[in-house]
Amino acid sequence: MTLVAPDHTSPQPDDAASVKPSPTTAVRTGARKAYLHHLDLIRATTFSLVIFVHCLTQTTNEELSVGINATSLLLHFTRNTFFALTGFVLMYQNYEKRDFSTLDFWRRRIKLVIFPYVIWSTVYFVVTVMWAQGRIADLPFSLREYVWNLSWGLAGFQMYFLFVMLQVYLLFPALLWVIRKTTGHHGAVLAISAALQVVLVSAFTHWQPTGALGTVWWHNYATFLPYQFFVVYGAIAAVHRERIGEWLRGRGWILASALLITASLALATYLIRVFVDDQKPLEASSAFQPTLIPFLVVAIACLYAVALHWNNRWRGGTPRFAKAVSWASNRSFGVFLAHVLVLFLILRPVAASGGPWMLAHVPQPFATFATYALTLVGSLIVVEVLRRLPGSIYLTGRPRMPLPSLRALLRRTSAPAADVTADQSARGLASTSSRP
Repeated sequence: MTLVAPDHTSPQPDDAASVKPSPTTAVRTGARKAYLHHLDLIRATTFSLVIFVHCLTQTTNEELSVGINATSLLLHFTRNTFFALTGFVLMYQNYEKRDFSTLDFWRRRIKLVIFPYVIWSTVYFVVTVMWAQGRIADLPFSLREYVWNLSWGLAGFQMYFLFVMLQVYLLFPALLWVIRKTTGHHGAVLAISAALQVVLVSAFTHWQPTGALGTVWWHNYATFLPYQFFVVYGAIAAVHRERIGEWLRGRGWILASALLITASLALATYLIRVFVDDQKPLEASSAFQPTLIPFLVVAIACLYAVALHWNNRWRGGTPRFAKAVSWASNRSFGVFLAHVLVLFLILRPVAASGGPWMLAHVPQPFATFATYALTLVGSLIVVEVLRRLPGSIYLTGRPRMPLPSLRALLRRTSAPAADVTADQSARGLASTSSRP
């Protein structure tokens, strides 16, 4: 998912040239926007946690484990962080752009999501549905099933995100118009969106309609509706990012206390649903619980504050870590697309007991952490390969990277030796010149 010069939409940035002054610099119309390095840390952290929660739920008793679902409940903040980050970046890039064109925006944005969505949905449908079920011979006759999966983001259990992103991109010009027209009243806009969020998630969680609507009601996760507040939250934060950055400075204890209080509320109400209302843990840990909303809002703010503090205080003094963050952020969208396939293949080998070989031979919690490490490394390898293939932009959402030439490889391997020789020569010269 890319934006123009430079992009920071969820989950990865654009290759366009960037200006790198203070991250809170407001660049006016006609100038390139400052590169917000702290968004790289948010993105890298969030996609790492998304992969972890998927590995956690696939290697444990997701249906009945109270502890696992308590963890999953809190980690729901990752999906909402993605949408808040997207709203932030889109508004940051376009709020002051007076020549904004809806058609140009759609033309640039949508193709970078819809092609990966269709391609990866096809891959997941063929591998995890048809091949996994021994139905590969029926593939030519499964067009209706394929279209159904494509229509609701069901081919891979993370593909709904791209499906929702398409909706966000289609609606963003309208949001941009609203935010511009309500300048000076953004608090009211956020309050209305928050009230609507409570109504929507309450309906999704506690109401089951009948008739035709009831048959598709459970697909609400694949619409923009449960995430609208977080897109607005991020968009308004982008407009007021400098004031927000100033307010966050020195308020770490307030944020930490708010995080603890809201997490306690979310967990307490979850336990009530399990032990008092007799709900299954999986049902009780739904991402659309109204009592989870305060925690989601605070968790996103805390992650933003930590990333901003790192950027302002530590990034310049930790160049290796900063480079790793940038590298991970650059590959995050491709990893997001590929990691469920890698996870599926890791857990595919079956033990004599009938379960995954990994879980039968590696005790917990080591099996989960081993699966996570293998999935993360395997996904990065897949992305490194795909980034160097023709059509990389449609496979990973990122431009193709050139293959390293033999000359470059030889130069890279010979560089350390040359550096040592040069260093020794310099030391010898210094030693000679210092003699009396």
